[in-house]
Amino acid sequence: MYTRRHLLVAAGIAATAGCTGAFGDEGGQQTERGAVRLEELSVQNNHHRDQRLQLAVEADGEMVHLGTYDLTGDGGTQTIGGEWSDGADSYRVHARLNDEPIQTAAVTDGIGSGADCIRVLIRIDSDGELTVWHGTNCGSDADDADELESV
Repeated sequence: MYTRRHLLVAAGIAATAGCTGAFGDEGGQQTERGAVRLEELSVQNNHHRDQRLQLAVEADGEMVHLGTYDLTGDGGTQTIGGEWSDGADSYRVHARLNDEPIQTAAVTDGIGSGADCIRVLIRIDSDGELTVWHGTNCGSDADDADELESV
């Protein structure tokens, strides 16, 4: 069971979702493409210590997911299920690692015009730094981590 503090922090992520931009350029390059679907959202902890990650996902400015995840150290991975829309023009993720500031990534910025889906990996690296990766290799090629790029 989450404490009142965790619920307040999660509400803070949702409330400030449109006001932060620590992961990348809020005015990133938009391409003239159709809507894309969020095929997969995963979180991974490659740090040696267990970590708590609070996560919010926006589709076209509407909050579609809010959750808190306790990740085990040394490669603990979890695929996040959600009510993803069939397609949106933009997706943004807002993440908070432990008690650090909220970080935001516009994960659909910079993807090609031919893309119809996107995969997102939120990774805590071996130094404990939070990064967001995205790629358009969905379907049978989805296991090819080489196709993901840092946002």
